[in-house]
Amino acid sequence: MTQRFKGAVQTLLAGLGAVIAFPALVLAACDRYSGGRDEGFTLGAQLLALVPGVIGDAARGAYYGHTLALFETGATVHFGSYFSKRGARVHARAGIGAYCVMGLVDLGSGVRIASRVSITSGLYYHGSAAAGIGGEDVVTRVVIGANTWIGEGAVIGADVGADCIVGMGSVVIQTVPDRSTVIGNPARRVPSAA
Repeated sequence: MTQRFKGAVQTLLAGLGAVIAFPALVLAACDRYSGGRDEGFTLGAQLLALVPGVIGDAARGAYYGHTLALFETGATVHFGSYFSKRGARVHARAGIGAYCVMGLVDLGSGVRIASRVSITSGLYYHGSAAAGIGGEDVVTRVVIGANTWIGEGAVIGADVGADCIVGMGSVVIQTVPDRSTVIGNPARRVPSAA
């Protein structure tokens, strides 16, 4: 396949993605002008999560580029994944695998997230033990530093520094410093294999 043909196909698919995203963009725009409630945003995000392949990736990129606080060029969100908070920020070249749920998060440039990862809107998004069942939610932004890798099935509730590795299935409940490798539940630092 020639480069010219590949470029034409990619342009066509991106255009189709934008067409697919259009109804969700209309929903998000209507929602934004109706008091700031997130129902329209959530509906669009969840619907577009179900569009497969390259067309779905392009549609999600177009949608989040118009609805999130920041969604930079080269970032990708794969099939089954969506953002639950409009205030999320995604920097250039960040990649989110399949079936992920992202809350109020700031993904640094070059962050790579495997499939089935959940990044909550902080540790107390669903209340705290002290407040008991039905306690007030506390929404906080979780920051993932640049060039960090998060493994399959991890659950992240606290900040993770730059150039880190979070092992598959890990549960992060404490801040992870830059250039660290953490594994386990709860996630603990391990020596780097250098």
